Amino acid sequence: MPLLINIETQYLVPSIIFLVAVMLLIILFIRRHKSKTKQSLVEVSVIIEALGKDNIKTIAFQRHKIVVAVERYRSVDLEALKNTGAIGINVVGNTIKFYYENNNEQIAEAMKERVG
Repeated sequence: MPLLINIETQYLVPSIIFLVAVMLLIILFIRRHKSKTKQSLVEVSVIIEALGKDNIKTIAFQRHKIVVAVERYRSVDLEALKNTGAIGINVVGNTIKFYYENNNEQIAEAMKERVG
């Protein structure tokens, strides 16, 4: 009989440790997900102003970046765009590519709605 009790307690401690670890991972996942959804969008009107509303030809979301084709890239206020929190600003011809830490797709969609 003591052998049976020893075997049960032998598996009890690792089982409890495993369950606690799984519960902690679930809690961390839920907290991380909530923090990402609570982060607010960047003020889209400021982004559009920096790019020049009349200067914007197209807006797209590609590979986690916002891609804006403009008529004249020299009319774009890159410093103002940077001040909105834009990261990785890249100018290729008349195309401006940039991204934010979060919500890039939502920002691009909001920009499309505002520019029309």
